[in-house]
Amino acid sequence: MNHIDEAAGRLSACLGNLTQALMEMTAVFRVKRQVLAKADLQALSELFEREEAVAERLFAAESERQIIAEELAVAVGVEGGKLVDITEALDGSARLKLLEEGKRLNTTMGALVREARVVALVCHAAVEHYDKLIRIITGGSLEGGTYTPHGLKGDGSRRSIIDQAI
Repeated sequence: MNHIDEAAGRLSACLGNLTQALMEMTAVFRVKRQVLAKADLQALSELFEREEAVAERLFAAESERQIIAEELAVAVGVEGGKLVDITEALDGSARLKLLEEGKRLNTTMGALVREARVVALVCHAAVEHYDKLIRIITGGSLEGGTYTPHGLKGDGSRRSIIDQAI
């Protein structure tokens, strides 16, 4: 086995590690969506710890991928560490294995992005809901006001729940 084949094997293994970490992060986001819907703060806190551990694995694997890809790119004579450029310069089983791992990684990233968008939408909807609730309670302003016996000082047009109760 030559240096290029060995580096391609390490890069392929690294891409596999990235795929596994992305799959786990996708699972975390699926659970997070359910936890957010239940408003289970204890489970959410535990989930944050799991998410942080997976994110650390992702960052470590990505750092390793960058180093190996740059090394392999230099070895095959291409600029940059893009997988598409490296695989074009390779042949045989090393090329096929890298292409396969790259496709699997790309598919997994797509699933993670879709799940992350769902979680983001859920969070965004919750924020909008509570912003509206705050506006209703405060009479349209997100900041608190100074109240007098006649309502909110300096604002005769809005009437909050407190204004209407006085």
